[in-house]
Amino acid sequence: MAQTQICAHRGCSAVAPENTLAAFQMAIESGADGIELDVHLTRDGEIVVLHDETVDRTSDGTGWVKDLELSEIKRLDSGRWFSEKYRGETIPTLSEVLELVRETNLWINIELKNNIVIYPRMEELVVEAVERYGLQDRVILSSFNHHSLRHLKLYRPGLELAALFGAGLYEPWVYAEHLGVDAIHPYYPAVTDEMIAGCHARGIRVRPYTVDDRKQMERLISANADAIITNFPHRLRELVGP
Repeated sequence: MAQTQICAHRGCSAVAPENTLAAFQMAIESGADGIELDVHLTRDGEIVVLHDETVDRTSDGTGWVKDLELSEIKRLDSGRWFSEKYRGETIPTLSEVLELVRETNLWINIELKNNIVIYPRMEELVVEAVERYGLQDRVILSSFNHHSLRHLKLYRPGLELAALFGAGLYEPWVYAEHLGVDAIHPYYPAVTDEMIAGCHARGIRVRPYTVDDRKQMERLISANADAIITNFPHRLRELVGP
């Protein structure tokens, strides 16, 4: 039985500003097995790493990512909102994060944030970046936009794909097989022992999000979740062990 792995949600985002190089570096140091991050496209077609469709919440700027050029986004401070300690932290590009993790053993879960804004050619651009760094065997592409996942399945059949969802789906392994994905990333309250067992019986991996409570971590470890996505990778490491 494989040990449940640890995926640092937006990096080690409990103790560093989410989706920044500082948060990803702390995730590496915390003993995480993988990191999760979110991507959007700028007006000039560059892939940047942040969660929201706008820069308002996690920077000192305003505006939609789709309306800003990379040079404008790079001038923003993305750390001071979290703590004065992180003043000067910037919104990274996907390439900067891939460069950071390339020499580690971490896997990378890239969430395509294309369920509100439909970014033209986002799938192709992300895949091109991943292949440029030779990381296609260590990358999982996930999205709430399942049309996008189906497009990726046809575009690059060999990449690992994961369907994100928040509802309590009935027999989600049936849907996963129909969609052609390798894993599901469900909201943790919807995850049951039966769901995990049913998925595993069909070779579908299960990585619940976002789990910060120790009791829920223990429950999902006992249920043999393949990985747990958490803001507290160091806390989960204490439970999983070395």
